[in-house]
This record gives sequence, C-alpha cells and structure tokens, in this order.
Amino acid sequence: MRAVLLSALALPLLAQPPAAPPQKIRTLLVTGGAIGGHDWRIVSPLLRKALEDTGRFEVRVTEDFRGAGPETLSGYDLVVLNYYDARDPAFAWPERTRAALLDFVRSGKGLVVYHFSIASFLDWPEYEQLCGGNWRPNQGHHSPAHTFALDIRDREHPVTRGLKLKLTQPDDELYANLKWQPSGSYHVLATAWDDHKLYQGKARQPIPGEGLDHPILWTVPFGQGRVFVTALGHDGPAVKTPVFVTTFTRGAEWAATGQVTLPIPPELAEGARPAQQQPRAVTPGALPSDPPSDAVVLFDGSTLEGWMRPDGTPTGCRIEKREMVCRTGAGDAVSKARFRSAQIHLEFLVPEMPDQKGQLKGNSGVYIQGITEIQILDGYNNPTYPTGTVGAIYDQHPPLVLAARRPGEWSSYDIVYHAPVCNERGQEVRPATLTVFLNGVLVQDNALLRFRRAMCEPGPLLLQDHSGFPGAPDTTMRFRNIWYRPLEGGPQLQ
Repeated sequence: MRAVLLSALALPLLAQPPAAPPQKIRTLLVTGGAIGGHDWRIVSPLLRKALEDTGRFEVRVTEDFRGAGPETLSGYDLVVLNYYDARDPAFAWPERTRAALLDFVRSGKGLVVYHFSIASFLDWPEYEQLCGGNWRPNQGHHSPAHTFALDIRDREHPVTRGLKLKLTQPDDELYANLKWQPSGSYHVLATAWDDHKLYQGKARQPIPGEGLDHPILWTVPFGQGRVFVTALGHDGPAVKTPVFVTTFTRGAEWAATGQVTLPIPPELAEGARPAQQQPRAVTPGALPSDPPSDAVVLFDGSTLEGWMRPDGTPTGCRIEKREMVCRTGAGDAVSKARFRSAQIHLEFLVPEMPDQKGQLKGNSGVYIQGITEIQILDGYNNPTYPTGTVGAIYDQHPPLVLAARRPGEWSSYDIVYHAPVCNERGQEVRPATLTVFLNGVLVQDNALLRFRRAMCEPGPLLLQDHSGFPGAPDTTMRFRNIWYRPLEGGPQLQ
C-alpha cells in the first residue's frame, strides 16, 4: 500500500512541464563615433556575435546614439558601450542623452564599458563615476601590444568565480596609469603586470621601478545598477580570444542580472582539464598525390561535369587519356564547387614551345576562389619577371626558389589556403594566406594576400586560358588529379 501511495504522489511531479528557459537579456550595443586606432566597424560585430553565441542575449545595435533619450532605452536590460568621441564636438552627446544613460543604470539596469570607451567624454564627471577608471590626458598609456597574464584578484565574484587564477591574453594592449575614482567606489576583479622594460624608454608618463600591477577588469555600483568594465580587446583578434569572450560575456550577464549562469570553457576553468578530443580519422590516398577520404574530387579523369566556362556554359576543355586538355580559346575552366579555406592538389603539364619565350611559353594559372592566381608557366631556362614565373603568386610574391620541371613533364601544386577573416560589412579583419609546394618544394610560405571583398564568400577554382590578346600562341595545357579538402565548412555547389 505504501508503494502505491508513493507512486501516486510521484505522478504530479512527473507530469510537470519542463522549466522554461530564462528570458534573453535585451541588449543595446551603442557604437559609432571616431575611428582612429580603434575601428568600431570591425569590433562591434564581434562583440555582438560573442554575446549572441551564448544564447543568453538578444542584441540590437545603434551607430548613432546622439539623439537618444529615455524612450530609446525603454525595454532594454543592458547597454554595451563601444564608443569614442575623440574630443570632437561632432561626436558629443547632448545632456538629454547623457541623463538617459545615467538614469537607466541608476534604475537597476546594467552597463558594460568596453576598452577605449573609457577615454570618451572628458567634460562629463558622472561618466567618470560610471567607469571608475578612465583614460585621460597624461593619465593612460600602454606599451606595444603583447601577450600578458591576467591575475584574478576576486575569485568569489560571480564574473570570475571558477576561473583559473592566472589567464593568458595574447597580443593585446595592457592599459596602465589610468585616472581612478576614490578607493572603494570601484571593485577590481583582475589585474595585469605592466612590464616597464617593454616601453624601451619611450613612455611619456612615469613608470617607476620594474613594473606595476594595473586593474584590467573591474566593476562599479551606480545607483541600483551595475557596471562591468573591461580594458581588454584592442582589435578584432583580441576580442575573439577565449579569455576576452568568457570575461566579457560573463561580465555582461552579471551587469544585467547580478548573477552569472554562463559556463566557463574547460581550458579556463580552475582545476579543470580540457577534454581530449580525438582527431577525426581521414584515410590517405594510396599515393601522396591521391585524394584522401574527405577530399572533394574536382577532376579524376572520368568526367568534366563539375566544370564550366565563366559564363556558365559547358567547359571548352576535353578529356583525353583521363587528362583535362585545355587548348587556347577553350576559355577559363571554372569549378562548380566553391570553397573558402582549403588544401588543394592539382597536376599540370606545360607543353614544349621552343619558339616562344617569357610569358608566352606555356602560360596558364590556377586561381584560388577565382581571384588569387598562382602562376603556371614554363619556368625551365625561361627568364621572366619574378612575380610572373611558375610558383609565383602572380603580381604579389615571387617564389622562394624556382622548382620548375622541363616542359612536357608533369608538375604538381600542393596548396594550403586560409581565406581572410571578414566582418559583417565584408571588411578584412585578418588577411588571407597561401602556402604552396611546387613539385614537393616549398615556394610560398604563409604568404599574405592582397584583399578583395569577394574573398569573404566561397569561390571556385579557375584554370586560366591565356588567350584573348593579339598574337596569343597556340597553347595546350593538360591537368589531372585535381581535388581539395575544405578547411572550414563544406563544398557549396552552384
């Protein structure tokens, strides 16, 4: 009987619906202002992404807050500030806008002040109270960007609880010698050691001794509200580090709610070891040039179905002896598969053309994403300009060495291409690079590439038809064994 009663009592508990997920934190990212050495157009999309990727925030962005008032902030829980006025009246905020932000925080809402935003508004004393510490004339400097350690000073605060006591932030600015509000009006969460040797005698402000500890993360109470300030995150790469993203998002959640629920990545957690994930298994080809099991095969000698001309019509190349044969006038051969970062392999045969020289001797090229050309040319005893020979990234980088085979012999390219990192506006955040092996010899070593906006999107592999100009010699290029391995995402077909 007792068991029956217990079962009956348990039924209502089992029938209860699952708890609803917490409401998202309604966030307004206030950005814009001057550009200078801190480009908000690059960083602000990354700040938004860091917040939204947690699933905890719903973020809207305004690039002109100058006309804002209480109605602008109505309905929000949090303001994130990435704004610098550069002491320019054109970027100043009127009194109504300033009062709206102060009243928003006083009422119990949250504010995050990011990096160089602490240098704004020299004529606004209440803003300095909001920030706790500010970059001001003759009060605020940094050595060249470098990797430094963050020391957690309050291990019990919700933002920092559970973090390792020492965290490494790579290649960032370490702000020092700020103007601080009275002791007790702000609370330091983490500091960093400013090594005075790094200034190399060029510091414009006092740097006594070998170095000093300076606050890097801190909080400020303001009325009923909470302010979290981070001096980390100088540029795009610096705001994508695990240390920045973790402290920024946790600080934002705390500022909005007074609590932190966001998890700490294993590699940053106190006493935790990161999970040892086994690498994905890939079966190599029988020969080093054969496609591995995860490759996208573009040409294996059996079909040209995956190729076309630039206008979308069928390719003018043909198959002969399982080789792609492209004669002058056939048009560029463009893959239907599109990619960004990739490992690429192809083999090519340049014909013997004893009556020609220089750029007219076996000229073709392989274009990565249809944009960046790696030159194909008869480079054997055929002098030409350095950025136009075989193994060159055409018009950008000559090859490190000339590893050409004789014409009539098969050559190979093995290429590692990392596409640029772009922001939402199609601007370059980190440049593209190419590493190229010609016939097994390194000819391009992580070479930086000239940026084109189209590089932000997937693009094809293009094999050049060097024709269309007066006197173009008849050239028959042969290709075989063409494949690539996507290094991010998967193949995209037109």
